[in-house]
Amino acid sequence: MVPPPAGTIFVPPGFNVTLPCPEGEPGSNQTRLRWKFEKQPVSSAPPAVWDTSKAGLFLPFVHPNQSGSYSCSDDRRLLRTHHLIVEEPPKPPDFTCFRRSLVKDILCEWRTFSPVSKPSKATLWMQRFTGENHTEQQCRYYSRSQKFFCRVQGMNNEEDGLLLVSVCVANLAGTARSQKSFHTDVLLKPDPPANVQVHPVKNEPHKLYVTWRNPNSWGSKYYHLQFQLRYRMKNSQIFSEVHLNHGVTSYTIVDAVRNSPHIIQVRGREEFDHGNWSEWSRENVGIPWSEPEDFKPETTDYTSEDSSDPNFSVPFTPTVSAFSSHTEKPPAVEEATGVPLHVFLVMAVSITLGLALAVGVLTRYRKKWGLLPFGERKANPVPPSYALAPMSPDPPMSASPLLSPPTSPFSESSVDSPRTPDQGPYDISNADYFLLPK
Repeated sequence: MVPPPAGTIFVPPGFNVTLPCPEGEPGSNQTRLRWKFEKQPVSSAPPAVWDTSKAGLFLPFVHPNQSGSYSCSDDRRLLRTHHLIVEEPPKPPDFTCFRRSLVKDILCEWRTFSPVSKPSKATLWMQRFTGENHTEQQCRYYSRSQKFFCRVQGMNNEEDGLLLVSVCVANLAGTARSQKSFHTDVLLKPDPPANVQVHPVKNEPHKLYVTWRNPNSWGSKYYHLQFQLRYRMKNSQIFSEVHLNHGVTSYTIVDAVRNSPHIIQVRGREEFDHGNWSEWSRENVGIPWSEPEDFKPETTDYTSEDSSDPNFSVPFTPTVSAFSSHTEKPPAVEEATGVPLHVFLVMAVSITLGLALAVGVLTRYRKKWGLLPFGERKANPVPPSYALAPMSPDPPMSASPLLSPPTSPFSESSVDSPRTPDQGPYDISNADYFLLPK
């Protein structure tokens, strides 16, 4: 670093500074002095608050932007030049070192909490405890992140041992140094896993499928990472953690809460527990699968009487009663909408065939059962009256032969034919002969 020129004034930010000009003392008869900053006239108009009414230049509450060259002069010549540096001396850097992969270089970094001037420089020295010569690396400052980064090159992939690291920071106001020792095994710290995605599992209301991949900075197919996954409900602070073996880049959560958003994060570490765990990946939100609504009628919002919120409304269908989640089960009519049409057709055909069969049976046996068509009544017939006729006197016993004449064996009335007794003038087997109508 180039040393500051003679006459340099170092002032911390926020202090008051007076820059003198010996040739222009107050009360002298000399002409009024003129001050310039970086060859530009100094103005006392707002926003500048510099006092040029006297020979000296008063600068209240200076800040780093006011660092530079100041000069005073009269009408004839330059009288005095001052080089002002508004900057704090550096503080000892509180650096940390890490390694993103076994095939990557070691990086050391630290953050600054005050502005860093352009002339500021940082240098890193590293030396092994085995007595080898130290290596020197220049560090680079990134104003956006306000960090210094130093890269240590020349380390073997699996080299194990102690390292002595020294960092020196210098600016125009001073220098600062710090020193630390590290074991190469604990320097390994991968980046968080990349491309973490959460997917619902179809027809599984309690599952979430999570996928990820190795970070791009790992850069090795020979060395592997093991992973750890954690998840929780969005309105909970308690995580459930799952440890996964190396090479596994997906996991299915089986105990997710139905219809609830979950926050999932993943981190990685070298497969044989070398080094440290990476930082957790950014939060990813996933919601388990839920059955879609097949029927969505046109709805009209109405205010629920049971809700304490006056703006609370639920869908209402004019033809179907609306039921909240706390009411009883809706009527069975709503559940029947899911029955297939062919079931109703089969039932209708069966009922029709049954009715036709019943009508046929009733028609067939109507006469046998004495049934008449509906609405008719069968008249009760008047039974006929009968009178007994006087019986004629029996003929005397002498008029009838005691024995019937013999029959010829060759007559029509043979033994094989049934014999019919001779019929008299009355057939006593017919009882109707004895009943004569009046």
